[in-house]
Amino acid sequence: MHGHDHGPHHGSGHGPGHRSRPGHAMGHQEVLDLEALVFGHQLHEVLDLLPPAAPPRHVVDLGAGTGAGTRVLRTRFPTARTTAVDHDPHMLERLRQQAFDVHDADLDEGFPDLGAVDLVWASSSLHHVRRPAELLAGARAALAPGGVVLVVELDGLPRFLPAPDFEDRAHAAALAAGWNSHPDWTPALRRAGLTVTRTSLTTTAPDGPDARRYARAWFDRFAAGLGLVPDHPLPEVPDLAPRVTRTVWVATADQEELP
Repeated sequence: MHGHDHGPHHGSGHGPGHRSRPGHAMGHQEVLDLEALVFGHQLHEVLDLLPPAAPPRHVVDLGAGTGAGTRVLRTRFPTARTTAVDHDPHMLERLRQQAFDVHDADLDEGFPDLGAVDLVWASSSLHHVRRPAELLAGARAALAPGGVVLVVELDGLPRFLPAPDFEDRAHAAALAAGWNSHPDWTPALRRAGLTVTRTSLTTTAPDGPDARRYARAWFDRFAAGLGLVPDHPLPEVPDLAPRVTRTVWVATADQEELP
């Protein structure tokens, strides 16, 4: 899969099946870790949207990145086999260090052969895949009876400031550059033979040291996007209000197509 850079990356993953540029991975991993500290609780809220069912036996995290989402999955489903799929060597090593069942796969080549799966989790990863329809069809084919495909995307960049001027300009510049662009996945999921429920979740996190470090990472990227000089005085406010909105697609196999 092709490389990509859309600022600090999001969700559990960072875009599957790519290899980071030299010098990019460590800073990127730090931002992912900070995001997990600030907004990780929202991933538990995402899992609350799953339909009632028996605990899954096999969970797959597509584009697992540093493992933020994989950790949530392992905590929520402690008896399940949780497979973390990625293609970036730095991320794969991080995942191995956390004792995950790791699978190296390029998702541009389709859904990996992992046997039957009860829950497929794709957080901020599907929009990086060149042939998402092929991947979703493979995910549908791999679902065990009653299985679920759960897709998560950021609905815009995170916000931190009470006054929107600086962030509005930065967000406009990032969106113009195609940051995190993704479609409404509902039609693609339906074409794969899945019944879809789409939900929007907004989370506000408390101010604190981790939130300020995370905001600073974003402000640095914002400044670069706006063409500001490195020593430009970035916003300093007494109270941050970190907030992010994610769109969640919960997709189950069409009943008439169940094996």
